[in-house]
Amino acid sequence: MRKPKFEMLTGNDGSTYFQLKTATGTVVLTSRGFLKKVDAIQGIVSVMRFGVFESRYVRKETGTGKYFFQLLSPSGRVLGWSETYYSKQCRDNGIVAVRRAVQFGKVLDLN
Repeated sequence: MRKPKFEMLTGNDGSTYFQLKTATGTVVLTSRGFLKKVDAIQGIVSVMRFGVFESRYVRKETGTGKYFFQLLSPSGRVLGWSETYYSKQCRDNGIVAVRRAVQFGKVLDLN
């Protein structure tokens, strides 16, 4: 059975990034770049720790009328953000997907 997963990868800039994918392979959360792999791992731990809480999500709208969300730490630091969605309902479904995925996700290092 396929499960949600965090994938760590190295970007063209040499930074380590992670993304959270659902069991179907859809990317639902993306991180910023980290200079050290250990910092990316700590970012994943924070997402798994705080991603279950509805209160940690900030719903936003772009200037072009699309929707996205950010996952914040208790200190207000952005742990990750979503893709853009065409409707509020799709964005909210993305939040539900992240909240479920962080409970069952595994970590894969693609480097």
